Amino acid sequence: MSDDFRTEASDLALTDEAGDEMHIHKPKAAHSLREFLSEISIIVVGIAIALACEQAVEAVHRNVEVSALRLDLRAESRQILADSQECEAQSDYELLWLNKRIAQVQATVWQGRSLAAHEPNDEPTCASPDIPIWRSARSGGKTNLLTKDEVTAYAEVEYVQTHLDLYRQDSLNTIGAVSGFNRQILTLPDGKPDFSVATPQDLREYLVLLTNSANSIDKYRSWLGILIGAEEAVVAGKDDLKDIYASERKAGVGDVTHDPM
Repeated sequence: MSDDFRTEASDLALTDEAGDEMHIHKPKAAHSLREFLSEISIIVVGIAIALACEQAVEAVHRNVEVSALRLDLRAESRQILADSQECEAQSDYELLWLNKRIAQVQATVWQGRSLAAHEPNDEPTCASPDIPIWRSARSGGKTNLLTKDEVTAYAEVEYVQTHLDLYRQDSLNTIGAVSGFNRQILTLPDGKPDFSVATPQDLREYLVLLTNSANSIDKYRSWLGILIGAEEAVVAGKDDLKDIYASERKAGVGDVTHDPM
């Protein structure tokens, strides 16, 4: 095939399935500096438009991510408030029960009497508050979507939550110790411990376990109040630490000592 034939074939119009002609635009070689600069300008403008479109899409995507993250964090804060209030009620009930029982055991130890069976403990249930959405955002590197003040505010909530988790686990441990002691005591026909056979040493050990449990639950209860104060400020749209600290103090526990964990 000759070169003239190839050239002629490449310049022929292509025809699509419908029979319409499809013409191929072939860039022309630049014959002058002006034409060369014109071609370069077209290319540069095209690239600039493509980059601008890409950045616009990224900006929209980022705004969607920011909005979604903020909505999720606010929803988590509201859930934390609800859970904390339920756990406050549970802690108050448990403390009231423990203090009554401690008074009974103290009177028994001091007066040398046998200890009656404990009263029923029908404490309400609750789900201890947690911050999985914030922790996931932090571990996933999404905190850069938020403002510096927002990150600081949620970091303060996490600080309080970390302490709350420690005292929660401590309270569960002490409650478990009381339950373990009860299982060592002979039981009555109804399955309850028969404290009438408990020795003075048993009663003193029981008193220590009850007191430890009351102390740990009281600390957990205090940090619940601090968490409620912090989250109330966040839900109200306050992300300044001074406002958050002030809201925490309203819980009646004084200033929070921010010691390194």
